Amino acid sequence: MSDITLESLIQEHIDLIGMMYRDSGFYYFRDHQAYEYWLAKARRYLFANYTNDKQVIEFDTLSRGSLSKTQQQRMLAILRALTILPNPVSIAKTDTRSDAKSDMNITINNTNSQSQSQEQSLAVELFIEAIKDDLTGRQIKELKSVVAEADNDLQKARPNICAKLKEFGTDVASNIVANLLTNPMIWGGL
Repeated sequence: MSDITLESLIQEHIDLIGMMYRDSGFYYFRDHQAYEYWLAKARRYLFANYTNDKQVIEFDTLSRGSLSKTQQQRMLAILRALTILPNPVSIAKTDTRSDAKSDMNITINNTNSQSQSQEQSLAVELFIEAIKDDLTGRQIKELKSVVAEADNDLQKARPNICAKLKEFGTDVASNIVANLLTNPMIWGGL
């Protein structure tokens, strides 16, 4: 799915719309199998990249309706809108609860930012890289076995991890910390 983009989905859809025809009051695609393949690919891409987005849900609903030029133009408009305004617009969830004292409406807006998750994964990668730079493969295996002995409970394994790092030598722990601190992204955040 790495070579699939909104732009490529839009172009494929434009080509498919050009192959629509009307017969006895109903719309058809000259190559219905190509349309079904495109639609499955488009849905998969949209749900993978724009989870719970209002427009994606509308796209999915439209795609399940009867074929028409208007339906296809609306689906195309949604794809084009996502290229212009790519940030997800989540559906407002309303939870209405009533009890003896009062009626209360709660609206929850959930917005996830793709850049936030990328920043978090980048930070994790920086930490892993700093650790791998200063520990040997054997030392990493020893740390993993310490965690395994604590039933993979990191909090329970923490004292033993500290002891193992001290066993490796104080220069190892200080090198890891120095590696992290001298990374420009981390230093800039201090």
